[in-house]
Amino acid sequence: MSFKIISCQDRVVKLFQNAIMRDHLAHAYIFAGQEGIGKTLFSQELAKVIFCQHTGIDACDTCSHCQRIDSDNFSDLFLIVPEKNSRVIKIEQLKYLQDVLNVKPLESKYKVIIIHSADKMNEEASNCLLKTLEEPPSYAIIILIVTSLESVRETVRSRCQIVRFSPLSMTAVKGILVNRFQLDDKQAERLAFVSSGSMERAMLLSGTHALEKKDWLINRILKLEVQDNLTFSKELFDEWHIQDLDVLEEKRTYVKELILSFLLYYRDLLVCKIEGELPLYHTGWRDALTSKSQSVSEDVLFGIINVIKTSLEYLDRNANITLLLENMITKILHLQFGYRIPSLP
Repeated sequence: MSFKIISCQDRVVKLFQNAIMRDHLAHAYIFAGQEGIGKTLFSQELAKVIFCQHTGIDACDTCSHCQRIDSDNFSDLFLIVPEKNSRVIKIEQLKYLQDVLNVKPLESKYKVIIIHSADKMNEEASNCLLKTLEEPPSYAIIILIVTSLESVRETVRSRCQIVRFSPLSMTAVKGILVNRFQLDDKQAERLAFVSSGSMERAMLLSGTHALEKKDWLINRILKLEVQDNLTFSKELFDEWHIQDLDVLEEKRTYVKELILSFLLYYRDLLVCKIEGELPLYHTGWRDALTSKSQSVSEDVLFGIINVIKTSLEYLDRNANITLLLENMITKILHLQFGYRIPSLP
């Protein structure tokens, strides 16, 4: 691998190749953009270029340093991720970062620290990181990977060079699905269309649960009624066996698949409503969707889609998954059937 495997980020690749050529890398970067567009992959490939024993603007992939980085076994490269289940980076992890940076590099002139989900730090961790960014060692390169730039403290943002990553093109997503994951052309094209440029979203929607439960879910949503507000979320948890999972991260993954499936349903309903020429994700349900779309206005559908997108954002911010799903369904039914809900947030 090397920069050649990075899709649709030519501007970012060129930016860093120029910086490497001029030996002008910054001490701290924020890689910002939606999930699943290559920020983490790029940071790992950038580390290989920085540490590669064959000096140049791309990694050779064959030297000892490149191979050890690929094996997660290089002494001057460190990855910090949120603790399992908490999904938050804590102060203990940032204190470890300080200890790491107090020791000079062992094998090169740099130490590279990659902090994944840096927008999910608690306040103590942010304060600790700020101290490190205020006076970084000359050999430090710190990369913060975030999906929500607004969630990063202004004092932290101001001390980093912000690099924005673009969503992948439909062609790029389809190519990756076909070439790397051996999906057939038709399925890859449908997934690419609804992925919003995110490989993570495409892979979630291609997962076993999303595909197995698709027909059950669309059939159930088509039959939604006002009184389902009290029972539907429990049905979803039971049908998708979410409560049977012991690990919180697995539950979040399943719920994310579920919410994305809602998004696809209402997106298809909107396409049928406006009689657009865009392809449907649920191709076998066109007649039922067209019929259903006649009973819902465009404004209501746009409102429901915004509710679902907001629910996805809250899921990424560590919201309680049961309350999140119940609240989303309540708001959808409120919009779809127009009944009043006291103190709807």
